[in-house]
Amino acid sequence: MFDRIVGQLDRCQEIHKILIMFKKFFILVVGFIFFASLTQTCRAQSEEELKSQIDQYIQKLDELGKSKDTLSNQIKLLDSQHQLTLLRITQTENSIKKLETEISQLVVEIDKLEIDITKLSESYIHQTVQNYKLQKRIPVFAYLFYSNLNTFLEQHRYISSVQKSSQDSLISMETIRSNYDNQKTAKAKKQAEMENLQKTLSSQKSSLISQKAAKNSLLKTTQNDEKKYQQLLAAAQSQLAAFKNFSSSAGGSTCLGSSPGAGSDGNFYSQRDPRWCRQFIGNSRDTIGEVGCFINSVSMVYKKLGFDITPSAYAANSSNFWGNTAYMVAPSPPSGYTYKQVSYNSGVIDDELKAGRYVIAQVKMATVAGMHFIVIINGSNGNYTIHDPWFGADQKFSDRYSPALVMSLRLITK
Repeated sequence: MFDRIVGQLDRCQEIHKILIMFKKFFILVVGFIFFASLTQTCRAQSEEELKSQIDQYIQKLDELGKSKDTLSNQIKLLDSQHQLTLLRITQTENSIKKLETEISQLVVEIDKLEIDITKLSESYIHQTVQNYKLQKRIPVFAYLFYSNLNTFLEQHRYISSVQKSSQDSLISMETIRSNYDNQKTAKAKKQAEMENLQKTLSSQKSSLISQKAAKNSLLKTTQNDEKKYQQLLAAAQSQLAAFKNFSSSAGGSTCLGSSPGAGSDGNFYSQRDPRWCRQFIGNSRDTIGEVGCFINSVSMVYKKLGFDITPSAYAANSSNFWGNTAYMVAPSPPSGYTYKQVSYNSGVIDDELKAGRYVIAQVKMATVAGMHFIVIINGSNGNYTIHDPWFGADQKFSDRYSPALVMSLRLITK
């Protein structure tokens, strides 16, 4: 009697221990669920806050763009652009991390499905072989040779069950295969999305660098002097107005219906190319189609030298332009080259062409107002072939221009 009571007490203690362990486990599980939920909430709040901050900076940039054009406001605008780019980089990085997690989960699921497909395939093959052997052993009229009908029926039922099991395995395999294909498709889509996000991130980081360079260039050029800033701004606006006069007089900044050819040398770029004709330049609201003749000319020279920088890529880098305008600062030549501005001289042009380098010419037209840039690609002694960013590739220089209308030459030379 005493031993039985002791045994019952021991069992009660064991049950009590199990209950305590279950209680701890329950608290742990609930805590984990709560923590996971809290993490998701914080992440959602963080993403929402990030979007809100981005919207605020976009609004601020819009307000600064409408404010008076002063050096102080220009610096504020550049600083705001810098902060906006930083926020967008964070947003893109968050999206990349989320995608990485989703892709990892899909990889685990795909690996599991591959194992399931392999197992089911092996099972199906085994069942098919068994079914074949049984059918050979028990032909259709085998019941005629059985002395006991029950024995035959049992064999028949067994064969039927094997066949059904084989059919079930085939159906399961098809279902899993379909799920496997769907998961593979989802993974491929997310990987493509990841590649696009990586390109976006790279572009955003490049913009960040160019924005820093643009601010440094502005402060260096103006020496943080408002009066000097206004003088440079007036000069920039004057040149851009001359570009606009030219494009307007030459027929308006109408984009071409399709991309033109690359010219006889493969180096031609048109400012009216639909790929970038309507693209804004730097931080300005001026387009390549309107005022991008110098941009296209520099891009053509770079391409001739082996540095393929499209007008679109050049215009996207705000550090190539002065302040918040489309006014192009002196090009930063590739390593080993220098940039020079000289007066018209056919001897200089001929020497550059013989050395395998193009020459940029700043020109006017007798019949068209404003100012323009073209690229001299071959010829000698005034008889030149040009790439004209407005009128097209492989044009004859003398058809529209003359030495008297050349305002200056721009060289990217050794």
